[in-house]
Amino acid sequence: MNTMTVTLADVAEWLSAQFLAPPDAAMVEAARSVRGQLLLAQMGALLDRPDEMGRLRSLLSADAVPVVVQGLQRSHVALFEGIFRNRSVAPYASVWDGTGRLFGPAVERMQRLLHDLDIRLDEGFHEPPDHLGVQLLALAEALRQPQAARVARVLDELAWTERFAAALGRLDGDGYFGVAARLLPPLLERAGQAVQQAALAQQDAQRAIVCTPGQVQQDASALPACDMQAQVA
Repeated sequence: MNTMTVTLADVAEWLSAQFLAPPDAAMVEAARSVRGQLLLAQMGALLDRPDEMGRLRSLLSADAVPVVVQGLQRSHVALFEGIFRNRSVAPYASVWDGTGRLFGPAVERMQRLLHDLDIRLDEGFHEPPDHLGVQLLALAEALRQPQAARVARVLDELAWTERFAAALGRLDGDGYFGVAARLLPPLLERAGQAVQQAALAQQDAQRAIVCTPGQVQQDASALPACDMQAQVA
């Protein structure tokens, strides 16, 4: 995010970082800066979720940086790495796709998708590719390329997150990660709208016809309209 204008890809990348690991001191300090506050506010506006983003900004500034970081780390471990099922929520697609176990079919699908997007995870990265943070990172990259078909593929892989967000909301409520989860549905909705708009634009481009003498008809289905324009001329 090098400018003061954020995109859906920026939001996806930022949310990816929140779910992959709890914000560290550098991330919290950056979020508390004037620039950070403006960027987070823009994200909230882009998703039409100013209240939710305002709550996150407030939580990040609620106390001294070390205290905030420690609280977020404890919450992250308890919610996503906890040993008690009724007190934690697994951030992996495989757990939510019907198999109810880790390393399900979603892992292989995401491996192929990451390859297609030319995303290479660091060797020291130990999370499976169906982790929510990785999928959001893939969404950010697909939105930036931009590749509408690939964005659609990533959105298909993220379909499970609606249930995940609801479950996390029940556990964490107005806590940092519970509120962050509320941003997932509007992000995916707007990314889906972007895919639809891109598809419509492509259709319009394919149907574009310049009805001037000597030019090749690009879409035979539009020939009557072209003839009518010629008659009026």
